[in-house]
Amino acid sequence: MLNERSLVDQIERAYSERPYCDCGRITTTIYRGGAMWLECAVVGEPISGRVQRLWTVVTDPGHVHERIVDVPAPQLAAA
Repeated sequence: MLNERSLVDQIERAYSERPYCDCGRITTTIYRGGAMWLECAVVGEPISGRVQRLWTVVTDPGHVHERIVDVPAPQLAAA
């Protein structure tokens, strides 16, 4: 079982190893679906136009989208 410190260490290490995507944009850490992810900033941007949507489809596989670590559900403390 991972403790809080090792979770933070893994997240920080993943970000420091890959602060930029191959496309040149920064990477961000995101919590989604019980895990922390390292993603290219372009992944979270809204898609507005037809050309931008086509560009995203063409380039999406090249952007960073990596699962860093699963985050366990917090344990509730009795009051």
